[in-house]
Amino acid sequence: MRQLTLLLCLLAAPLSAAPPRKPHLAAGLVIAAIRIETRNVFDTSAPPENKLLYKAANRLHITTFEPVIRRELLFEIGDAYDPLLIEETERNLRGLSFIRRAEISATINDQGTVDVLVRTYDSWTLEVVASFKRAGAVTNIKAGIAEHNILGQGKSGSAVYSRDGAAESKSFAYKDVQFLHYKRLQYSMVAITAPGNQNFSVALNRPFYASIARRAAGASVSYGSSAAGEGVSRRIGEAGGSYGIAFATSTSRTRRLSLGLLTRRSQSTGAVPDLEQLTFLKAGVDWQELDFLTARRIQNFTRDEDFNLGLGIFPSVAWAPMVRALGTTQAQLIPRLDLSKGFTWSNQLLLLKSGYASKYVNGANGNAVASLDAAFFLRALRFQTLSFHAGLDLGWRLDSAHLLTLGELNGLRGYGLSEFSGNRRILFNIEDRIYVWDDMFSLMDVGAVAFFDSGYAWAAADRLQGSDLKSSVGLGLRLAPSRSGSNSPVRIDMAFPLNRASGRAVWSLSVLAGQAF
Repeated sequence: MRQLTLLLCLLAAPLSAAPPRKPHLAAGLVIAAIRIETRNVFDTSAPPENKLLYKAANRLHITTFEPVIRRELLFEIGDAYDPLLIEETERNLRGLSFIRRAEISATINDQGTVDVLVRTYDSWTLEVVASFKRAGAVTNIKAGIAEHNILGQGKSGSAVYSRDGAAESKSFAYKDVQFLHYKRLQYSMVAITAPGNQNFSVALNRPFYASIARRAAGASVSYGSSAAGEGVSRRIGEAGGSYGIAFATSTSRTRRLSLGLLTRRSQSTGAVPDLEQLTFLKAGVDWQELDFLTARRIQNFTRDEDFNLGLGIFPSVAWAPMVRALGTTQAQLIPRLDLSKGFTWSNQLLLLKSGYASKYVNGANGNAVASLDAAFFLRALRFQTLSFHAGLDLGWRLDSAHLLTLGELNGLRGYGLSEFSGNRRILFNIEDRIYVWDDMFSLMDVGAVAFFDSGYAWAAADRLQGSDLKSSVGLGLRLAPSRSGSNSPVRIDMAFPLNRASGRAVWSLSVLAGQAF
């Protein structure tokens, strides 16, 4: 009887495995004091982490400075206490790469006002990049170094060497989420160089950082050049700016309008020189209900994850009119619509997404794609998540560069990187995700997976038969750094293709980043 009771309790475990939150105080009281506590990566006051290795790591890591955290707060001394802004601030802090956990608590003091305590736990941000990936008989190697919290100031930088098959490249990146110590002003720079190819970009943005943000603005510049052979080269330059305004601010929904301008110039040299110049006028609407769920063991392991279950509607359009003064070489219209909605009940989570996009060039419509995507997660046991995914994509008038592909890299394990292509695509995935060991040696989360994939990509003129579906089964290992900036796992999968062509290896090994869906 005792064993049956335990089993029923496990089956009834809530979807969110996050620690229970203390109830918030009533809204409206005045905030009198805000105290910030920043914690290092390892808690050496606890016996399991009071060891030489963890102490040395803490000395190497500079704990995030208090002003960096304070600039992210959505409330100040003298404001009325709002529990929804407290929760939103926690989500924003968790979204920073150098913060692995954030907790905000509030108490009423003797004067009847509120004292707020903000406690953050740093991630391990120094990363030695040394990765190996093999999928579809192509080997990728990366080596370099990255730091996501330079001198405890929340800035990040990286230098990485990559080899993708026979292609080599070097990349350098820098990002500051509080540029010149301004709140939420983001600066980023990326430079990528390879034999015959160079790409550079710079951006400065102040995004809609929270539900109460009234305005957003940004600007970016990029340049790229590539050589395809002797005397043949291509240069592409882009520059743009954007401005956004909220129709009204609320912690329960967003209603925003974004406007932008993007100029793009592409020039090719060679036997047949080509010049393309476009100036796009862009507009988009963000209409979204805010209904967040905090859970664990969905995409990550031991880290809190935030899912917005509210209905989201995101229409946008980019228009390049034929105006000689702007140097436009052709008229283009690119409409897009994205929808999202989530549902949760008992220990289950359902996430739905759909979208439509197309491209009109001089009045002719092409490259139109409609998509539907559903992901369902069942926390049947405390250390186990059953995951189901289904996706359908329908394309019309797709050119050869925009065909829908399916293979190892986008969900169908056991086959080539993009082995199947067409203007129709369907995919099903089932995974039993088992969480074997949380925070092993205070460094790693370990899990295992059993999976089944099935799908196909085909031409619309062909009629899909059940026998056309390509399927695979397999087992996988999941390794997620528990103290790093991301708790997203590395997935190592061994897949057995059930529709194996003659001459193909019996088993396929892939090492990729993140969950399969």
